[in-house]
Amino acid sequence: METISNFGMLRERLLGKDPVQVVAVEANDEHSQWAIHRAEEEGWAKVTNIQSDSVEESAQRAVRMVREGKAQAIMKGIVNTDVVLRAVLNKEEGLLPKGNVITHIAAMKIPCYHKLLFVTDVAVIPYPTLEQRKAMINYAITLCKVYGIEQPKVALLHCTEKVSPKFPITEDYVTIIEECRNGLFGNTIIDGPIDLKCAIDKEAALIKKLDSPVAGDSDVLVMPDIQAGNVFYKTITTVTDAELAVGLQGAACPISITSRSDSALTKFNSLAMACSQVRL
Repeated sequence: METISNFGMLRERLLGKDPVQVVAVEANDEHSQWAIHRAEEEGWAKVTNIQSDSVEESAQRAVRMVREGKAQAIMKGIVNTDVVLRAVLNKEEGLLPKGNVITHIAAMKIPCYHKLLFVTDVAVIPYPTLEQRKAMINYAITLCKVYGIEQPKVALLHCTEKVSPKFPITEDYVTIIEECRNGLFGNTIIDGPIDLKCAIDKEAALIKKLDSPVAGDSDVLVMPDIQAGNVFYKTITTVTDAELAVGLQGAACPISITSRSDSALTKFNSLAMACSQVRL
């Protein structure tokens, strides 16, 4: 499978396949409606837009449709993320398989970078535990496979390349790397701690004399915590011309969960990413 290097290629792979049955939660805004119309026009999605007396009821109905086999993916509309999360995480009627973790992944096409970049977690898990971080990495690897990336390179980010007890997260990184070498993450390369610049800029790594297999060529950036991740995400979306697709991973179905203020194109790309996880 050829590696998908942009969102146009991602959508092209969906052409000619059966449309994915998507249920949208209160997708009444102009941007969401544009994304839905274009996806249906291209033929790779069929969207049912749920509207109720309350957004909570809409989210619950969407989850119920997935549980009943009437929908294969969820699209968040003009509602708060926590409304959708509560419905998905409901212990009796939600969509979280036992042992799974809900996490957020963003796929980015940044003008200054030579390939798509996947970033986790910028919106859901505040301070990931070791087990949560391992789950985040596994979900990112699975998503990379959808894009045809056979050997993802995963960068464990921090402000320095030094392992120190002052930053317990760096000691978790050592554990993750060792488990990767023992085959826990399959055909994947993981390294860290490494700073952001070295992870995506080979020259920066050379200047710092950093010998890392992911330097300047990372596919996945694993953020140390939600604060760093969210600042990075908001910076990219504010001061660059990046294209993005975002969603939740770990649930029983793909979930497109954009911000209410995201562009129509981001909502469209995110819908395509969710449908790709069903079809590709």
